Amino acid sequence: MKILFLRVGIDRGCGGTLSPRFSNGTFEYVPIPESSELSSGKGVTYSELPGRHGGTLDKYSGSTGYTHYDPEFESFTYGEPSEPKRSQLLRLTAGDHLVFYSGFQGPDISKGTCFVIGYLVVRAIHRAPMNEPWPPISLAHLHRNAHFRRKNPEATLVVVEGNPLSSQLFTIGAQLSDDNQKVLPHLQEVIGFSGSVMRAIGRWVPESHNEKVLEWLTKA
Repeated sequence: MKILFLRVGIDRGCGGTLSPRFSNGTFEYVPIPESSELSSGKGVTYSELPGRHGGTLDKYSGSTGYTHYDPEFESFTYGEPSEPKRSQLLRLTAGDHLVFYSGFQGPDISKGTCFVIGYLVVRAIHRAPMNEPWPPISLAHLHRNAHFRRKNPEATLVVVEGNPLSSQLFTIGAQLSDDNQKVLPHLQEVIGFSGSVMRAIGRWVPESHNEKVLEWLTKA
């Protein structure tokens, strides 16, 4: 089994703000803004995405524009057409774990502190077929993913399909980093890697640490 940690969600470099974390440890996952042209009627705006604490996500994003809701935790998918993350996703197979974390702001944390927000347990990995109309009918069960809402085909797109019975978005985030966005010292032994988690490129868990990571995620 393989475990990959990947940064997602709105941040100061993409969206101009951070997702909110509240004093009781709960949070809102706010996706990044959409940057590509969308098919007519397929886009989802921040003002259409309900928040888990009431209202809609425009309250936290500062925007009523279209959002790139990816990963999405309704049909449990994540898509990526660009390197190097694309190649990382292609290494995943059924049963592997794709763990997501984001940077947050809140009343009791320093801005940018990272927390794990949830994960997908991989059911299948899909390459977008280019011999079908867009979006491909053969992957209709994945069309909630933001990449299939885009107008133009993405020949290099890879989509992770998570198992909805075992994948989840946490209620309370699990702290991953300090205020410098570096892995907490006591977690380095658990997850098997250290250093900065600022960049969006994925970080692999050494196989020797898989059991510890799964136990940590279960307790999160």
